[in-house]
Amino acid sequence: MAGGHIQLPQDKPATRSPSFLNNTRQWWNHVTHANESSPLLDRKKMTLEPPKKSHAKVILLVVGAIFVALILGGALVYWLDETDPEPVEHVLTTAEKLFLDLPSRDNIREYLKVYTSEAHLAGTESDKRQAEWTKDKFIELGIEDTRIDTYYTLLNYPLQRRVALVSGPEEFQYEAELREDVVDEDETSKNPDVVPAFHGFSKNGSVTGPVVYANYGSLEDFQYLADQGINLTGTIALMRYGDTLRGLKVRAAEQYGCVGALVYSDPIQDGPLNKEGYPYTSPPEAYPDGPWRPSSSIQRGAVQHLSLVAGDPTTPGWASTKDAPRIHPEDSPALPKIPSLPLSYRDALPLLKATQGRGVRGENDWAGGSEDVDYYSGPTEGSVELVNIVDYKITPIWDVVGVIKGTEEPEKAVVLGNHRDAWVFGAVDPSSGSAALLELAGTFGKLLKQGWKPARTIVLASWDAEEYGLIGSVEWVEDHREWLSKEGLAYINVDIAVSGPHFTVQASPSLNKLLYEVTSNVVDLRTNRTVYEDWAEHTNRTMAPSSKPYIGELGSGSDFVPFLDHLGIASITMEFDGDYGVYHTNYDSFHWMEKFGDPGFYTHEKMVKIWGLLTLRLADSLIIPLHPGDYADVLSEYANRLVDVSLSEESPFPVLSKAIHKLSKVAHRFEKSLARLEAKVQGFENLSDLPSELANHVSKANGRLMLFERGFLDPEGLKDRTWFKHVVYAPSLWTGYFSQVFPAIADALDAGDKDLVKYSEQRVALSINNARKSLKV
Repeated sequence: MAGGHIQLPQDKPATRSPSFLNNTRQWWNHVTHANESSPLLDRKKMTLEPPKKSHAKVILLVVGAIFVALILGGALVYWLDETDPEPVEHVLTTAEKLFLDLPSRDNIREYLKVYTSEAHLAGTESDKRQAEWTKDKFIELGIEDTRIDTYYTLLNYPLQRRVALVSGPEEFQYEAELREDVVDEDETSKNPDVVPAFHGFSKNGSVTGPVVYANYGSLEDFQYLADQGINLTGTIALMRYGDTLRGLKVRAAEQYGCVGALVYSDPIQDGPLNKEGYPYTSPPEAYPDGPWRPSSSIQRGAVQHLSLVAGDPTTPGWASTKDAPRIHPEDSPALPKIPSLPLSYRDALPLLKATQGRGVRGENDWAGGSEDVDYYSGPTEGSVELVNIVDYKITPIWDVVGVIKGTEEPEKAVVLGNHRDAWVFGAVDPSSGSAALLELAGTFGKLLKQGWKPARTIVLASWDAEEYGLIGSVEWVEDHREWLSKEGLAYINVDIAVSGPHFTVQASPSLNKLLYEVTSNVVDLRTNRTVYEDWAEHTNRTMAPSSKPYIGELGSGSDFVPFLDHLGIASITMEFDGDYGVYHTNYDSFHWMEKFGDPGFYTHEKMVKIWGLLTLRLADSLIIPLHPGDYADVLSEYANRLVDVSLSEESPFPVLSKAIHKLSKVAHRFEKSLARLEAKVQGFENLSDLPSELANHVSKANGRLMLFERGFLDPEGLKDRTWFKHVVYAPSLWTGYFSQVFPAIADALDAGDKDLVKYSEQRVALSINNARKSLKV
């Protein structure tokens, strides 16, 4: 082989068009290394100097450093935002500790004795006397700024009543007594006609027709009868209490062609049947041997269609002041078009016997508790005469309102309310709450004397005419709509305070944490257990096991409705529930309460303490204890319920789901900011003590919290019931008492209107977005 080496061919460099990256790199080298590639000669000193930095490089280095700092700062903020701050545990303030020691069981007992000393139906002279006495007591107890607000509302009173089976087989003919037996040991029962049994807002008139038993009087019950070929036209519907509001039973009967309605109390509901074992605590006997409904007792009540509109039916949407314009009662969608009366079980039994073996029997929860009949539908062979002659008139009612002006954020108001009017004596409903409200006022009065003043305004209200349809509270809210919309922080309602030992509550979800904290601080003096502990046990023994006690959804049937559903003010309604079988009867008396409801008045005392601590926390906490994150969490659950009833196989509510998801992110971020703010205000007692910058942050946060629930209002209102504005909660259209979540969508689904479902979803999502934006303003 010849010597030497082999020379490999050289590859030519590839030619490429200049890229943005290469151009940038060349520019950087040019501006940062120009005149810096070699040492500089100092000609005066004849020495070599190191290369100098160019002005451009210095500027770019500074800009780069700032950019990096911004990136790192943003990352730090993100990390802090994603990191859950340590929760700040609430420590009882001096005022809260004092409050827990002040309520008096003896005072509460004496107040209840006064309220139950006479029947006090709304709009009567006895009702006015009790309004004036309540006002005078408020002032005497230290609530000096107290007044009576008078409204002029439509009410009705009984003149003549009759229910009689007047034809058909002679053995079935009878005349109903329509009155309750005297109980010798109960003084207030000895005048059974002090308030005759009737229905508030019932249609004036008389009708005759055969009777049909229609179970609970729900739409499903009437539809079942129609499907089975039972002719309902011209009949009188006999329905048992339970499941649906009595006014909606009458409305359903109306829609299916009935000419009259009778509503009775079946022994399976609140009579002594099946009342043994937990949660029952009393003998399973009828009053006076036990707390349960005796066969002669009659449940009075109103039959206004409360899921359509609340308040005075002649002034829907505006206050019933003396010279207010009114619509004609016949034009109100809230008033029934057929006459009705309530019956005792004793008076209903002959009618049930007259339907025996006639018509059909339902299978699912159709029969009541009587062993004497099989609950056939009928109709009866003979006809029943129903006479309901009532006197309708515009009459004054009296709301008692006391105010404790706030000293630091007086433009934010916590409203406390209980209705005072009763169907008869009303020891449980509502006077247990009325007595508790007076003791609450007295305890605040004692705190005021010791130098305490609330940071925010507290309003105490004794409403009138609630039993007819939430009239006193609705008219007052409509009268003060502008002020409440701007300054209403929260509403705490106690209707029935005590009928037994079990704490139950419904609330806006933003108030859940506050309820848990407050009930953990109230102790039963007899057992040394907290209300929270007993409440948690009751939840787990009567419902699916849960890590926290159950808080229900706000529906209807009490005075929180105008605050939440009409104005979007966060609300609570609460009571201690129990073996209560004398609801709306002559036997709802002081004697019943002292014997069965709350001997010793220990539970009343606990209610005053809970009510007071909730108020003090809302009125005095530097940061308002509302939690929008909890609200966002339950909205996801509510949306899942809609999905369950939707017939769509695809994701049926994408717009709603997206709005809830966005709210959840913002609400939880807001919660973390609140927690950090809460940590910063520790050690300060009053808002006025805060440094100005911190005080500004707190003020903004409180403003956003107060207005958060307002975001859920839709100015259009619900279709065909526009008085109800809240998109998350409203009374169920056909049950009334129960809450319907996302009511506009649910109503549209029930109607089978796909276009309305889509439109309602968009409206609901818009309101949820408004609530989200209120946290970001």
